[in-house]
Amino acid sequence: MSFESRFTLADDFLTHVDGLMDDIDDPFIRYRYLGFIAVAAVTAYELAIKDVMQRFADEKHKALGELTRAKFSRLNGRISLNDLKRGQIVCFGRKYLVKFDKKLLEAETIARTAREPSIASSYGNLVSWRHKFVHEGEPPTNATYPELRSAYTQGKEVIRCMDMALRR
Repeated sequence: MSFESRFTLADDFLTHVDGLMDDIDDPFIRYRYLGFIAVAAVTAYELAIKDVMQRFADEKHKALGELTRAKFSRLNGRISLNDLKRGQIVCFGRKYLVKFDKKLLEAETIARTAREPSIASSYGNLVSWRHKFVHEGEPPTNATYPELRSAYTQGKEVIRCMDMALRR
């Protein structure tokens, strides 16, 4: 399965929610929606990251594929940019971390040129909003729905960079 297909469920959910958010006047309910949306979006990220790592490992060697599945079967939100770099990508070798950093820098340059938000910041914000909601019960009150949606869309690029870095 392509890692991109993992985004489809979250994309479809967000398309559905697009029409609802403007009609929610109660801030209490609105912020809770944002928390649950962050959870759904980061879950799509987690599944996509696992797919990228498993595809890479399977292509290298059957045993590495099995080891990767066992080691990363439960990422459980541990997918911050630092987690990806220090806990996942580097496990496959430093050269892949260097490639990832290069791909991410290229993607950031393209985003900046297009006057879009930072990819790394968008990704980090979404993971942080999810974490605070799941572990502390704090919805992302410092974000609007359009900001959360944009962060999700921009943040997907981090996983695309990871995929490109873990290719031959």
